[in-house]
Amino acid sequence: MPTRLLFGVGAVGNLSFECSLQGWQHALIVTDRGVRNAGLTQPVEGQLQEAGVRYEIYDGVLPNPTIECIEAALPMAQATDVVIAVGGGSVIDSAKLINVLRTYGGRVLDYEGTDTIPGACKPLVAIPTTAGTGSEVTFIAMFTHPERHQKMPVLSRYLAPHLAIVDPELSRRLPPATTAQTGMDALTHAIEAIVDLQANPLSDVLAFEAIRLILRYLPRAVKEGAHDIEARAAMAFAALLAGAAFNNSMVGLAHALAHAIGGLYDLPHGLCCALALPHAMEFNLPSRRERFEQIARVMEVETPEDAILRVRQLMSDIDIPAHLLDLDIRVSDKALEQLIDLTFADGSILFNPVQPTREQVRAILQRIATYT
Repeated sequence: MPTRLLFGVGAVGNLSFECSLQGWQHALIVTDRGVRNAGLTQPVEGQLQEAGVRYEIYDGVLPNPTIECIEAALPMAQATDVVIAVGGGSVIDSAKLINVLRTYGGRVLDYEGTDTIPGACKPLVAIPTTAGTGSEVTFIAMFTHPERHQKMPVLSRYLAPHLAIVDPELSRRLPPATTAQTGMDALTHAIEAIVDLQANPLSDVLAFEAIRLILRYLPRAVKEGAHDIEARAAMAFAALLAGAAFNNSMVGLAHALAHAIGGLYDLPHGLCCALALPHAMEFNLPSRRERFEQIARVMEVETPEDAILRVRQLMSDIDIPAHLLDLDIRVSDKALEQLIDLTFADGSILFNPVQPTREQVRAILQRIATYT
């Protein structure tokens, strides 16, 4: 994990020193309008002002960032010493790609795929305001191709931010629904990192601890997040651990399904992961029973089947819908075939322990879509 990490309540107060230490004189803050309107860029702006750093703000990042919204930031980014991402996974992923473009030029699509970045990139600081993606420590950035309705990846160790400042204070005002959805994204990262084909002892250590923290603290963060800084800090740490876990392992079927659903219906990634996770667990259980027994022990339940029920109960406790129909989304036959195609087009599925057939994916998507 090449990213240097500053973690803790008040950690963002170190930014002015970091700017002075690195000699940064001009910065671009990358964020979205929701984060900016909530005042979450203000502590960062104050630190830059204290250090005498000139800065601009680009707040055009979308929840599922498109090629257009990423490339629109490039004119502002070209002359800066450092890009500073302040926001959730979409913002940090966008900042990673903006940083690649300002370093090497070209278009976003030029870098789609694995190991397409030729070398080290210019300085990038990630300051997450959610506890979900772990993007502040990962080698991946996702973007959306609107014409294809497809979420597409860029994977490279050179994407990793140079510095991550994880300050739980910045997540205090995160709404309950967003807290719940991003927390389920972190849980999906952890469970899939344990189950997939790339699982290893290092990723296991990180992922099991992330699961333990999420089950204990996510309900508290959803219910009392504005006042319970212990729960916010634990979730921030859990999301970071889960990100580092799948960064050293990989994800699987749940993410392939989630990327397909999110790409077609423009839904939040964490919500899509939550919809897919218990179904992917059910599918993978026969081939990874021993791994699911270990997950069950960490969840403090008796059997692997109980672990799946524990995930469903957690979703219910934090008001995550179980089906697309709960969101008033009715999946047509045509859309179902599109979702199947998008699932198989997603690289995450290659790391799943068992490769599903088209009919199996259809059946899973039908269960995600409806109550039957």
